[in-house]
Amino acid sequence: MAEIKFTHKVSKGTRFNQIYIPLGMKGKFDVGDVVEVILLEKKSGLAYSPEFKKQIKKLNPFKEELIKNIFSLLGKFKGIERIFIVGSFLTQGNEYNDIDIILVADKDIESEVNNLLIDKFELKFHVISISQKNFEKLIKSCPLTRGMLYFFVSNKEFILLKKREIDKKHIKFLLMMPEDLLSVKLKPRVFYDSLRRLITIERFLEERSLNPLGIEEEIKKLIGDKSAINIKTNEEMGEILLKKIRKVIKSKLEKINKELKN
Repeated sequence: MAEIKFTHKVSKGTRFNQIYIPLGMKGKFDVGDVVEVILLEKKSGLAYSPEFKKQIKKLNPFKEELIKNIFSLLGKFKGIERIFIVGSFLTQGNEYNDIDIILVADKDIESEVNNLLIDKFELKFHVISISQKNFEKLIKSCPLTRGMLYFFVSNKEFILLKKREIDKKHIKFLLMMPEDLLSVKLKPRVFYDSLRRLITIERFLEERSLNPLGIEEEIKKLIGDKSAINIKTNEEMGEILLKKIRKVIKSKLEKINKELKN
């Protein structure tokens, strides 16, 4: 970044461009003195989740610049209240399939925004649009939404409150796909996502961490590192692994349903 600096007189008053002197340096500067101001670090305009700051800490320059450009482009849309970048783009280095975006907007603009982003950046995006009313509900009661927002970068400051609500009907809805997999064979990636879903729901009910990285480690412990990587990347799985995964799914479903009855 090129050096940015300017000179200005020290003054009293409430003007926007007033130069403030630290209290500890009172006496070293007087009203009317001319000082030089140098920009050392430009504010990024990106708001990170508290857990991102603790565990991921910082994005590489390419990703950070791309997110800034996405926010700048989408900032021209009327009706978008808030933008979140979530998912593997933030946590997996270069091993991500697409860029997951949650929009809090007053109308459904998923397709329009997705097409615009693809045309502009020539990358794959997965855009979810949620109304403000539904967003406020989901951040309290949806394990998957809370899990997605464990790590995020937003265009505005946001704190995910610890308070949660158990919506049994909603959780039952989320269990439908894993239940179907007990009798229907779909792509391996669907089984991986269902395992991740079940662990997220289980942890939500038990008030444990919804850290996506921790959930991925739990999947590896349940079915083995190599098997977890294979189904995550949609590689074909044999009958032995299929039976093993279905056994885990069945066990998790039984435990979650028992929790919901209590």
